[in-house]
Amino acid sequence: MVWLGVFLANVGMAQTVVRPVQAAAVEDLIENKKSIEPGKLSFGLKAGYSRFTIAGAGVNEFSTGGKPTSLSGGYYLGIELSTKISQHWGFKHELSLLQKGGVLKMEEEAYPDFDSKYRNVYLDIAPFNLTFQLEGLQFFLGPYAGVLLSSSIQRKNESGEIYTDKSIFGDAKQTGDYTQKLDAGLLTGLGYEFKNGINIQAKYTQGLAPLIEHTERNEGQWKIYNRGFSVTLGYTLFGKR
Repeated sequence: MVWLGVFLANVGMAQTVVRPVQAAAVEDLIENKKSIEPGKLSFGLKAGYSRFTIAGAGVNEFSTGGKPTSLSGGYYLGIELSTKISQHWGFKHELSLLQKGGVLKMEEEAYPDFDSKYRNVYLDIAPFNLTFQLEGLQFFLGPYAGVLLSSSIQRKNESGEIYTDKSIFGDAKQTGDYTQKLDAGLLTGLGYEFKNGINIQAKYTQGLAPLIEHTERNEGQWKIYNRGFSVTLGYTLFGKR
């Protein structure tokens, strides 16, 4: 009888230990299933830095004094929605406000060469970037389209002083030499998201739509496009991994 009592006591203690372990394992399994469940949505905000220039076969016609350089100090603000379609695959949808442009090398007969900052602000949308995710690491690529909100370029007046010319944005009276109102192209990026929702992303963007409008040019549009990258720090408000 003593041995039977000891045996039953040991069994009871084993069950007491095993049950919490089993419960914890089940909870982990449920949580992991939720994180990879197809159709899961996540939403977040991001902000950061953009650095763009202009490039293409016709860039020397616009930057008459030489190859343009990157416009530094650009900003990037965005909201992002992600949709999972499997454990590793999904789609990323983003709306962003950012600065693009470049520093032109302007060559004019009357004045010494000077650097001209060509600044454009766009509202970009990336409707469905395909995303591959492995734990917190993300790789994504897809198309984007943008709407021009403002445009300016630096020029020199008769006194040789540099001023900001906003007429390059264009209006109904102009027939050419202004910035296109629409941009479009491709982007690709790499990011990492921590379990607490903080994420960092680096993205490269290549425009495919001509940047300058020339309705009176018989030779067609200048082949000049936006090109640059951005780095952002973000936070997932809901749907953390």
